[in-house]
Amino acid sequence: MVVMPCVNTALAAHPQFDRSVATLREAGMRVLLGEGGFVPGGPGEARPFPWDLALDAVARALEARPRTGRR
Repeated sequence: MVVMPCVNTALAAHPQFDRSVATLREAGMRVLLGEGGFVPGGPGEARPFPWDLALDAVARALEARPRTGRR
């Protein structure tokens, strides 16, 4: 699974945010945040969602998944 949180710096500064990101990563999720993913902007700053990064990461994850013979 690939996750790309789309938050601002105020939300990312909350102590629970880092714990949640760590929990997702420990569970095997690929979290695209910061360099190479979504870079939070300041409060009120609109940042475009980097769809190209998200879709590329999903494509790589699908290519790397083990084949089970089922769909």
